[in-house]
Amino acid sequence: MKVNVETVSTYQKVLTIEIPSETVNAEIENIYSTLSKTAIHPGFRKGKVPRKILEKKYNKSVRNEAIENTVTSSLKSALADQKIVPLVEPSIDEVKFDDGAPLSFKVTIEVEPTIELAEYKGIELKRPKIPITDEGVNRVVERLRLSHATYIPVERAVEKGDFIVIDFAGSEGGKPVEGLKAENFPVEVGAGVFAGGFEDQLIGMQKNEARDVSVKYPEDFRTKELAGKDVTYHVTLKDVKLRRLPDVDDAFAKDLGEYNTLEDLKKNVREGLEKDMQRRIEHLMREQGISKVVSESKLEIPPKLKARVAASIFEEQVRSLASRGVDRETITVQRDKIAEQAAVDAERQLKARFVADEIARRENITVTTEELNQRLEEMIASSEDQTQARTYFNSERVRESSRDQMLAQKILDFVVNNARIIEVESPQSGSELQPEPDEQEGES
Repeated sequence: MKVNVETVSTYQKVLTIEIPSETVNAEIENIYSTLSKTAIHPGFRKGKVPRKILEKKYNKSVRNEAIENTVTSSLKSALADQKIVPLVEPSIDEVKFDDGAPLSFKVTIEVEPTIELAEYKGIELKRPKIPITDEGVNRVVERLRLSHATYIPVERAVEKGDFIVIDFAGSEGGKPVEGLKAENFPVEVGAGVFAGGFEDQLIGMQKNEARDVSVKYPEDFRTKELAGKDVTYHVTLKDVKLRRLPDVDDAFAKDLGEYNTLEDLKKNVREGLEKDMQRRIEHLMREQGISKVVSESKLEIPPKLKARVAASIFEEQVRSLASRGVDRETITVQRDKIAEQAAVDAERQLKARFVADEIARRENITVTTEELNQRLEEMIASSEDQTQARTYFNSERVRESSRDQMLAQKILDFVVNNARIIEVESPQSGSELQPEPDEQEGES
């Protein structure tokens, strides 16, 4: 077998492979030998059909199968001999085989790109100093208070602050607007989830009443499809409830768990926020470090690999939207936008992966079996059903996935630990650690 390897780009190689005709002919003989044992033809017993009849009947299919088998086996050997690892399925073309001549073909392969790696030791990273404030603690306590509210049905007109359930359908010029339709939709009147004074126009409605509500969206509205439009919503009120909140006192703290006083609760909340903030800052530093190295490194991303990863991200995003109740029409309208973002995310993920892998190679960063086993044992020990968890974590797929995650974190930690860290004041505070209670991205 003759193999010629040509590097045509930083991520692509082309192999020209030539196989002696004797190899293909031997495969043809193997196929006929197998076929002769099972072939059936009128006038002959099974397995007794003459070779000439078999050749007349199966010549083309046997020849094609022999060529395919030879191409597959020889490509596998060539890749192993040349130590080439394809990132995606290789493209095979220009397959030629004439009687008496060698079998030849070309293979185009995407491989891990060569990288002009930027400096990754001693880079400057900024660590934000974000204090946990009393305001942040109080906001978490308020969220706990909201989660323990009771909702009392009332038979009266809607007032500001009420919690209501509505059906609505939006239209423009008498024509329905895609994505602006919902049933049994919960609304806190006055919370501002809906734009353009929508909620204020619901005040005074009675249960089972229907009303048209007009909304003029500003030209710079965050949802481009609605910017500058006049939309009419046909709204039906299904239910009205009054929210009753518990007092924030020692009794409230005791109801939540093992707290004797409100101060005990706040102390526990503060400690939780501090731990969470530390995790967030660590994550931020890792992301900042790899992003800086990636932005200053030079590499090309293999297009087929990028397309495959982008397709996976796209499918996951569509599934996520569907699981959250977004209707099919809305998803269809957003397909191009989702696909565009998926391509951007795929490029970013792959660049980070290849840069991290190169750092690992240069610094000999690995995850030992002992480290992996220790981490998995910790995860098993924290599981409610340890028998089931052990079966799950001992599967080869999960072990390899866990190893990859541990390796990625080791690489990022290496970059951060070898960086010059500058602490900077941050405009954020502990109050921004978590979203507002019942926070929603209102689109209407």
